[in-house]
Amino acid sequence: MKKTVSQVPGSEYQFSALDSKQPCESQLEEQRIHASKMESLGTLAGGMAHDMNNILASIMAVASAMDAEIPDDNVYKPDVQDILRACKRGSKLTRGLLGFARRHRMNKSTISLNTSVLEVQNILSRTLSRQIDIVVEIDDELQNTVADSDQISNVLMNICINAVDAMGGSGILKLRTCNTSVTEADSSKHQDVKPGKFVCLIVTDTGTGMPQDTISRVFEPFFTTKPNGRGTGLGLSMAYGTIRKHGGFIDIKSKVTVGTTVRIFLPATPNRLSTIPPLPMKTSDLPRSNETVLLVDDEDLFRQSAKRILERLGYTVLTAENGHRALEVHQQNSDEIDMVILDMMMPVLGGRATFETLHTVAPDLPILIASGYTEDDNIKALLDEGAVGFISKPFDLQSLSDALARGKSKRI
Repeated sequence: MKKTVSQVPGSEYQFSALDSKQPCESQLEEQRIHASKMESLGTLAGGMAHDMNNILASIMAVASAMDAEIPDDNVYKPDVQDILRACKRGSKLTRGLLGFARRHRMNKSTISLNTSVLEVQNILSRTLSRQIDIVVEIDDELQNTVADSDQISNVLMNICINAVDAMGGSGILKLRTCNTSVTEADSSKHQDVKPGKFVCLIVTDTGTGMPQDTISRVFEPFFTTKPNGRGTGLGLSMAYGTIRKHGGFIDIKSKVTVGTTVRIFLPATPNRLSTIPPLPMKTSDLPRSNETVLLVDDEDLFRQSAKRILERLGYTVLTAENGHRALEVHQQNSDEIDMVILDMMMPVLGGRATFETLHTVAPDLPILIASGYTEDDNIKALLDEGAVGFISKPFDLQSLSDALARGKSKRI
């Protein structure tokens, strides 16, 4: 398999004459209809992602605690790390689904598309057939963009997988980055896209190509040309929604028997690249506590796994499966409980009502909100009303320790 990485200084994408055609009213109406379909699909995706998130949260909590405890030379260390890697990949998928459903806040930072391309190339080079040649051309003067790096990588991976499928096991997959500008005329073809400087990521394949009637439907939810069992029709729909939320757009051009070119446009930024987060710490390095935490969550599996990692951090843990039970446990142990970790989506008595009651009877009690839905309006409201912080599910040992430390620092 050929894997070429070339530096392309100062290269820019130029819109062709065909690109500059003004959209007709029917095309804009199609965009509005498509947006409505995506909104409906988002509701379905959000529910599916929530259930997946709870399962991943349970596995990740226990695996991260095991990874911190097991010595590096232990025979099971690679197995535990494989579990963690699988959880993190699954977490990226659920974040993509929740983002698609507008239930997850994008973790935006200043990134380079060159980094995303090289990361995806590294994965593809280890998994694709040797008959697929991967050619990468990155612009060493590429401007940065502000985006959720995980979501952008998922978009690129989905598009590359479609390209590989179209080539039937052999061909050339080319990934290229460059700078470009989007004029007022260019942006008018895409709702909510503002003119200005953009960065462009171009994926080209030598596959079977697509006729025009197929191209016009590729972003429709559940639309796929793949045989049964080979595709869901959600990959490009999610890619479309993700890029639109970043203020960009996707353009596809294809010719039957020749191949397809997909261009992803994202607004450029003069910001410098964000710093790399620190590596996870060992349990021995994490701050320990002898305090008591009330953990409130309706998922049995998650409640038990989170209890285990809290105990490894030194906490005494009381649990409750819903808000009503949480109020009972607090009433019985009010002098002992130092902090509450509260889920938002629960039966009997939900997270918001539970918070309001606890905050009324114990206004100085720190309450940390935990949820897979980061765009929940209730979370924003509770943070304004006195919650000491928020942690997104799934989380590992380090993330939980950091969130608890931040919560303690905000005590009245």
